[in-house]
Amino acid sequence: MRLTAEDVAGIHDTLALFAHVFDNDDIGELDRVFTDDAVIENTIGNGYTLDGLASARQFTGRRSPDTPDHQTLDTVLLVDAGGTVRARSRYIATLTDGEVHGGDYYDILERTPRGWRIKYRVSVPRHPILDRIDLPEEFARAWRPTADNVVRFARE
Repeated sequence: MRLTAEDVAGIHDTLALFAHVFDNDDIGELDRVFTDDAVIENTIGNGYTLDGLASARQFTGRRSPDTPDHQTLDTVLLVDAGGTVRARSRYIATLTDGEVHGGDYYDILERTPRGWRIKYRVSVPRHPILDRIDLPEEFARAWRPTADNVVRFARE
């Protein structure tokens, strides 16, 4: 599968939109970011899993006012031999006291009739070192950029 420049722009827009929608408590706009059946995981502490858009909306609605503010950056898009589109992005999360945390988002994206949406996301903190669930090496391997899986633009 080859992604067009329009596909790449759409994916980047979706990934950027997450922070705006989530951090602004725009619960009704989460469908512009996630598929209806999205699975969202976080590995901090004992971790948690949100199954589906309804769970993501409930979680977002319960956020406390001191939840970190997020920025998504340094995204690499990957497509495997089976056509699965993955994104690996870094995030920076600023806490209300000014402390900064950072980590990785591992996403699987799906083209829907409404545009590109995140079907699966796992958030893994990097710094500061926190208690977390470590992902298996074979998981990380699927999101490791190689000469064969980094997105190349289709020539028209």
